[in-house]
Amino acid sequence: MRESTFIDRNRSKWKEMEDFEKTDPDETASDFVEIISDLSYAQTRYPHSKINSYLNHLAVTAYRAVYRNKKPQPLLEFWKTTFPLILGENRRILWLASAFFLAFCTLGAVCADFEPEFVESVMGREYIAMTEENIAKGEPFGVYAKEEPFKMFLSILANNLFVGLLVFISGIFMGIGSVYHTFKNAIMVGSFFHIFFRAHLGLNALVVIGLHGTLELMSLVLECMAGMILGLSALFPGTLTRRQAFRKGLNQAALIYIGTIPFTLTAAFIESYVTRYGSDGLRSDNPMLTLLLLLVFLLSWVILIWYFFIYSRRVARRNPNPEYRNKPW
Repeated sequence: MRESTFIDRNRSKWKEMEDFEKTDPDETASDFVEIISDLSYAQTRYPHSKINSYLNHLAVTAYRAVYRNKKPQPLLEFWKTTFPLILGENRRILWLASAFFLAFCTLGAVCADFEPEFVESVMGREYIAMTEENIAKGEPFGVYAKEEPFKMFLSILANNLFVGLLVFISGIFMGIGSVYHTFKNAIMVGSFFHIFFRAHLGLNALVVIGLHGTLELMSLVLECMAGMILGLSALFPGTLTRRQAFRKGLNQAALIYIGTIPFTLTAAFIESYVTRYGSDGLRSDNPMLTLLLLLVFLLSWVILIWYFFIYSRRVARRNPNPEYRNKPW
Protein backbone atom coordinates (compact mmCIF):
# COMPACT_ATOMS: atom_id res chain seq x y z
CA MET A 1 0.00 0.00 0.00
CA ARG A 2 1.31 3.45 -0.87
CA GLU A 3 1.95 5.80 2.02
CA SER A 4 -0.56 8.38 0.77
CA THR A 5 -3.27 5.70 0.57
CA PHE A 6 -2.42 4.50 4.08
CA ILE A 7 -2.73 8.05 5.44
CA ASP A 8 -6.00 8.77 3.62
CA ARG A 9 -7.59 5.59 4.92
CA ASN A 10 -6.74 6.31 8.55
CA ARG A 11 -6.71 10.12 8.72
CA SER A 12 -10.21 10.51 10.14
CA LYS A 13 -9.66 7.75 12.72
CA TRP A 14 -6.47 9.37 13.93
CA LYS A 15 -8.11 12.78 14.19
CA GLU A 16 -10.85 11.32 16.39
CA MET A 17 -8.24 9.73 18.64
CA GLU A 18 -6.18 12.87 19.14
CA ASP A 19 -8.15 14.18 22.15
CA PHE A 20 -8.55 10.82 23.96
CA GLU A 21 -11.34 12.20 26.12
CA LYS A 22 -13.34 8.96 26.03
CA THR A 23 -14.56 7.77 29.41
CA ASP A 24 -15.00 4.11 28.46
CA PRO A 25 -11.69 2.41 29.38
CA ASP A 26 -12.34 -0.49 27.00
CA GLU A 27 -12.80 1.91 24.09
CA THR A 28 -9.64 3.80 25.03
CA ALA A 29 -7.69 0.54 25.25
CA SER A 30 -9.03 -0.52 21.85
CA ASP A 31 -7.83 2.78 20.34
CA PHE A 32 -4.41 2.20 21.87
CA VAL A 33 -4.14 -1.25 20.29
CA GLU A 34 -5.14 0.17 16.90
CA ILE A 35 -2.55 2.94 17.11
CA ILE A 36 0.17 0.45 18.03
CA SER A 37 -0.84 -1.67 15.03
CA ASP A 38 -0.74 1.34 12.69
CA LEU A 39 2.61 2.45 14.13
CA SER A 40 4.13 -1.00 13.62
CA TYR A 41 2.83 -1.09 10.03
CA ALA A 42 4.20 2.38 9.26
CA GLN A 43 7.62 1.63 10.76
CA THR A 44 7.85 -1.53 8.66
CA ARG A 45 6.62 -0.09 5.35
CA TYR A 46 7.70 3.56 5.61
CA PRO A 47 10.68 3.57 8.03
CA HIS A 48 11.91 7.06 7.07
CA SER A 49 8.53 8.78 6.90
CA LYS A 50 7.45 11.60 9.21
CA ILE A 51 4.21 9.70 9.80
CA ASN A 52 6.14 7.55 12.27
CA SER A 53 6.80 10.51 14.55
CA TYR A 54 3.13 11.51 14.44
CA LEU A 55 1.90 7.99 15.19
CA ASN A 56 4.49 7.54 17.91
CA HIS A 57 3.26 10.74 19.59
CA LEU A 58 -0.33 9.55 19.23
CA ALA A 59 0.56 6.15 20.68
CA VAL A 60 2.29 7.73 23.70
CA THR A 61 -0.78 9.88 24.33
CA ALA A 62 -3.02 6.83 24.04
CA TYR A 63 -0.80 4.84 26.39
CA ARG A 64 -1.06 7.55 29.04
CA ALA A 65 -4.82 7.79 28.54
CA VAL A 66 -5.21 4.07 29.18
CA TYR A 67 -3.63 4.40 32.62
CA ARG A 68 -4.93 7.87 33.46
CA ASN A 69 -8.04 6.67 35.28
CA LYS A 70 -6.31 3.98 37.28
CA LYS A 71 -6.21 4.51 41.04
CA PRO A 72 -2.74 5.88 41.74
CA GLN A 73 -0.44 3.49 43.61
CA PRO A 74 2.91 4.94 42.60
CA LEU A 75 5.14 2.75 44.78
CA LEU A 76 3.47 -0.53 43.83
CA GLU A 77 3.22 0.55 40.20
CA PHE A 78 6.94 1.40 40.12
CA TRP A 79 8.07 -2.08 41.23
CA LYS A 80 5.32 -3.96 39.41
CA THR A 81 5.47 -2.16 36.06
CA THR A 82 7.62 0.97 35.65
CA PHE A 83 11.01 -0.37 36.76
CA PRO A 84 10.77 -3.84 35.17
CA LEU A 85 9.33 -2.27 31.99
CA ILE A 86 12.41 -0.07 31.59
CA LEU A 87 14.65 -3.11 32.15
CA GLY A 88 12.66 -5.28 29.76
CA GLU A 89 12.54 -2.72 26.97
CA ASN A 90 16.30 -2.15 27.32
CA ARG A 91 17.20 -5.81 27.86
CA ARG A 92 19.93 -5.75 25.22
CA ILE A 93 21.74 -3.11 27.24
CA LEU A 94 21.13 -5.15 30.39
CA TRP A 95 22.70 -8.22 28.79
CA LEU A 96 25.58 -6.14 27.44
CA ALA A 97 26.30 -4.59 30.86
CA SER A 98 26.18 -8.08 32.42
CA ALA A 99 28.60 -9.40 29.78
CA PHE A 100 30.99 -6.50 30.41
CA PHE A 101 30.98 -7.17 34.14
CA LEU A 102 31.60 -10.93 33.79
CA ALA A 103 34.33 -10.37 31.20
CA PHE A 104 36.12 -7.83 33.43
CA CYS A 105 35.84 -10.15 36.46
CA THR A 106 37.36 -12.98 34.44
CA LEU A 107 40.12 -10.67 33.24
CA GLY A 108 40.92 -9.71 36.84
CA ALA A 109 41.15 -13.37 37.90
CA VAL A 110 43.34 -14.28 34.90
CA CYS A 111 45.71 -11.35 35.50
CA ALA A 112 45.98 -12.29 39.18
CA ASP A 113 46.80 -15.87 38.20
CA PHE A 114 49.58 -14.87 35.80
CA GLU A 115 50.99 -12.02 37.88
CA PRO A 116 50.81 -12.50 41.69
CA GLU A 117 51.68 -8.85 42.35
CA PHE A 118 48.65 -7.76 40.33
CA VAL A 119 46.34 -8.51 43.27
CA GLU A 120 48.32 -6.24 45.58
CA SER A 121 48.24 -3.43 43.04
CA VAL A 122 44.45 -3.69 42.87
CA MET A 123 43.44 -4.53 46.44
CA GLY A 124 46.33 -3.02 48.41
CA ARG A 125 49.11 -4.83 50.28
CA GLU A 126 47.58 -4.40 53.75
CA TYR A 127 44.20 -5.83 52.71
CA ILE A 128 45.84 -8.83 51.04
CA ALA A 129 48.01 -9.46 54.12
CA MET A 130 44.94 -9.33 56.37
CA THR A 131 43.00 -11.74 54.13
CA GLU A 132 45.89 -14.21 53.98
CA GLU A 133 46.25 -13.99 57.77
CA ASN A 134 42.53 -14.75 58.20
CA ILE A 135 42.85 -17.75 55.87
CA ALA A 136 45.81 -19.05 57.91
CA LYS A 137 43.76 -18.70 61.14
CA GLY A 138 40.85 -20.68 59.66
CA GLU A 139 38.63 -17.59 59.36
CA PRO A 140 38.94 -16.79 55.64
CA PHE A 141 36.01 -14.35 55.69
CA GLY A 142 36.73 -12.86 59.09
CA VAL A 143 36.80 -9.35 57.63
CA TYR A 144 32.98 -9.43 57.63
CA ALA A 145 32.84 -9.98 61.41
CA LYS A 146 35.32 -7.34 62.57
CA GLU A 147 33.05 -4.27 62.87
CA GLU A 148 29.90 -3.59 64.85
CA PRO A 149 26.99 -4.53 62.50
CA PHE A 150 25.08 -1.23 62.41
CA LYS A 151 28.17 0.89 61.89
CA MET A 152 29.30 -1.52 59.18
CA PHE A 153 25.85 -1.34 57.55
CA LEU A 154 25.89 2.46 57.33
CA SER A 155 29.45 2.53 56.01
CA ILE A 156 28.82 -0.10 53.32
CA LEU A 157 25.50 1.44 52.27
CA ALA A 158 26.97 4.95 51.92
CA ASN A 159 29.96 3.67 49.95
CA ASN A 160 27.91 1.50 47.58
CA LEU A 161 25.36 4.24 46.92
CA PHE A 162 28.16 6.69 46.12
CA VAL A 163 29.94 4.20 43.82
CA GLY A 164 26.65 3.41 42.08
CA LEU A 165 25.88 7.10 41.57
CA LEU A 166 29.37 7.63 40.14
CA VAL A 167 28.94 4.70 37.72
CA PHE A 168 25.53 6.03 36.61
CA ILE A 169 26.45 9.71 36.27
CA SER A 170 29.70 8.99 34.40
CA GLY A 171 27.55 7.58 31.60
CA ILE A 172 27.15 11.16 30.40
CA PHE A 173 30.50 10.67 28.64
CA MET A 174 28.90 8.59 25.86
CA GLY A 175 28.49 5.66 28.27
CA ILE A 176 32.25 5.06 28.31
CA GLY A 177 32.61 6.43 31.84
CA SER A 178 30.16 3.85 33.21
CA VAL A 179 31.96 1.01 31.47
CA TYR A 180 35.30 2.28 32.81
CA HIS A 181 34.12 2.38 36.44
CA THR A 182 32.51 -1.04 36.01
CA PHE A 183 35.85 -2.27 34.68
CA LYS A 184 37.68 -1.00 37.78
CA ASN A 185 35.23 -2.60 40.19
CA ALA A 186 34.95 -5.88 38.30
CA ILE A 187 38.74 -6.26 38.05
CA MET A 188 38.87 -5.88 41.83
CA VAL A 189 36.12 -8.50 42.31
CA GLY A 190 37.86 -11.00 40.03
CA SER A 191 41.20 -10.49 41.80
CA PHE A 192 39.55 -10.87 45.21
CA PHE A 193 37.91 -14.18 44.31
CA HIS A 194 41.21 -15.44 42.91
CA ILE A 195 42.77 -15.22 46.39
CA PHE A 196 40.28 -17.78 47.70
CA PHE A 197 40.42 -20.05 44.66
CA ARG A 198 44.20 -20.12 45.02
CA ALA A 199 43.72 -21.20 48.68
CA HIS A 200 41.22 -23.92 47.58
CA LEU A 201 38.32 -21.99 49.11
CA GLY A 202 36.58 -21.14 45.84
CA LEU A 203 33.20 -22.73 46.63
CA ASN A 204 33.19 -21.19 50.10
CA ALA A 205 33.95 -17.77 48.61
CA LEU A 206 31.23 -18.04 45.97
CA VAL A 207 28.59 -18.82 48.61
CA VAL A 208 29.70 -16.66 51.55
CA ILE A 209 30.60 -13.56 49.51
CA GLY A 210 27.63 -14.27 47.25
CA LEU A 211 25.26 -13.88 50.21
CA HIS A 212 25.48 -10.13 49.76
CA GLY A 213 27.52 -9.94 46.56
CA THR A 214 24.77 -11.33 44.32
CA LEU A 215 22.48 -8.32 44.81
CA GLU A 216 25.31 -5.85 45.37
CA LEU A 217 27.06 -6.69 42.11
CA MET A 218 23.76 -6.89 40.21
CA SER A 219 23.11 -3.32 41.35
CA LEU A 220 26.49 -2.38 39.89
CA VAL A 221 25.50 -3.98 36.57
CA LEU A 222 22.21 -2.02 36.58
CA GLU A 223 24.05 1.21 37.34
CA CYS A 224 26.36 0.50 34.40
CA MET A 225 23.26 -0.15 32.29
CA ALA A 226 21.80 3.19 33.40
CA GLY A 227 24.97 5.01 32.41
CA MET A 228 25.08 3.29 29.02
CA ILE A 229 21.45 4.27 28.33
CA LEU A 230 22.30 7.85 29.27
CA GLY A 231 25.19 7.93 26.81
CA LEU A 232 23.51 6.01 23.99
CA SER A 233 20.39 8.17 24.12
CA ALA A 234 22.43 11.22 23.13
CA LEU A 235 24.45 9.31 20.53
CA PHE A 236 21.45 7.63 18.85
CA PRO A 237 18.40 9.90 19.21
CA GLY A 238 16.34 8.06 16.58
CA THR A 239 13.42 10.17 15.36
CA LEU A 240 13.68 12.51 18.36
CA THR A 241 15.88 15.56 18.60
CA ARG A 242 19.15 14.97 20.44
CA ARG A 243 17.95 17.06 23.39
CA GLN A 244 14.65 15.16 23.63
CA ALA A 245 16.44 11.82 23.42
CA PHE A 246 18.94 12.83 26.11
CA ARG A 247 16.21 14.01 28.49
CA LYS A 248 14.28 10.78 27.97
CA GLY A 249 17.42 8.72 28.46
CA LEU A 250 18.30 10.66 31.63
CA ASN A 251 14.83 10.02 33.04
CA GLN A 252 15.02 6.28 32.37
CA ALA A 253 18.59 6.03 33.67
CA ALA A 254 17.66 7.88 36.87
CA LEU A 255 14.73 5.53 37.44
CA ILE A 256 17.07 2.55 37.05
CA TYR A 257 19.44 4.00 39.64
CA ILE A 258 16.53 4.64 42.01
CA GLY A 259 15.41 1.06 41.42
CA THR A 260 18.78 -0.28 42.56
CA ILE A 261 18.66 1.46 45.94
CA PRO A 262 16.53 -1.16 47.80
CA PHE A 263 18.73 -3.95 46.46
CA THR A 264 21.88 -2.08 47.50
CA LEU A 265 20.35 -1.55 50.93
CA THR A 266 19.41 -5.25 51.23
CA ALA A 267 22.92 -6.30 50.18
CA ALA A 268 24.46 -3.98 52.79
CA PHE A 269 22.16 -5.42 55.47
CA ILE A 270 23.07 -9.02 54.55
CA GLU A 271 26.78 -8.19 54.47
CA SER A 272 26.62 -6.56 57.91
CA TYR A 273 24.27 -8.93 59.74
CA VAL A 274 24.35 -12.27 57.89
CA THR A 275 27.67 -12.75 56.07
CA ARG A 276 29.53 -12.56 59.41
CA TYR A 277 28.08 -15.99 60.29
CA GLY A 278 30.04 -17.43 57.39
CA SER A 279 33.38 -16.01 58.52
CA ASP A 280 34.71 -19.57 58.95
CA GLY A 281 33.33 -20.69 55.58
CA LEU A 282 30.85 -23.51 55.06
CA ARG A 283 31.41 -25.55 58.21
CA SER A 284 30.48 -29.22 58.31
CA ASP A 285 30.23 -29.10 62.12
CA ASN A 286 27.22 -26.78 61.94
CA PRO A 287 24.94 -28.06 59.14
CA MET A 288 21.97 -25.86 60.13
CA LEU A 289 24.03 -22.68 59.79
CA THR A 290 25.43 -23.87 56.47
CA LEU A 291 21.89 -24.65 55.26
CA LEU A 292 20.72 -21.15 56.26
CA LEU A 293 23.59 -19.51 54.39
CA LEU A 294 22.89 -21.63 51.31
CA LEU A 295 19.19 -20.66 51.41
CA VAL A 296 20.04 -16.94 51.54
CA PHE A 297 22.51 -17.41 48.67
CA LEU A 298 19.98 -19.31 46.51
CA LEU A 299 17.19 -16.83 47.30
CA SER A 300 19.41 -13.96 46.12
CA TRP A 301 20.01 -15.73 42.82
CA VAL A 302 16.31 -16.53 42.37
CA ILE A 303 15.44 -12.85 42.87
CA LEU A 304 18.18 -11.79 40.46
CA ILE A 305 17.27 -14.16 37.63
CA TRP A 306 13.50 -13.99 37.97
CA TYR A 307 12.92 -10.28 38.55
CA PHE A 308 15.64 -8.67 36.46
CA PHE A 309 15.66 -11.01 33.48
CA ILE A 310 12.44 -13.09 33.34
CA TYR A 311 9.77 -10.89 34.90
CA SER A 312 11.07 -7.69 33.26
CA ARG A 313 10.81 -9.31 29.83
CA ARG A 314 7.25 -10.48 30.53
CA VAL A 315 6.23 -6.97 31.62
CA ALA A 316 7.72 -5.51 28.43
CA ARG A 317 5.73 -7.97 26.32
CA ARG A 318 2.47 -7.27 28.17
CA ASN A 319 2.93 -3.48 28.14
CA PRO A 320 4.30 -2.41 24.74
CA ASN A 321 5.24 1.17 25.54
CA PRO A 322 5.63 3.17 22.30
CA GLU A 323 8.07 5.55 23.99
CA TYR A 324 10.76 2.88 23.51
CA ARG A 325 10.11 2.31 19.83
CA ASN A 326 12.47 5.09 18.73
CA LYS A 327 15.48 3.32 20.24
CA PRO A 328 17.98 1.56 17.98
CA TRP A 329 18.86 -1.01 20.68
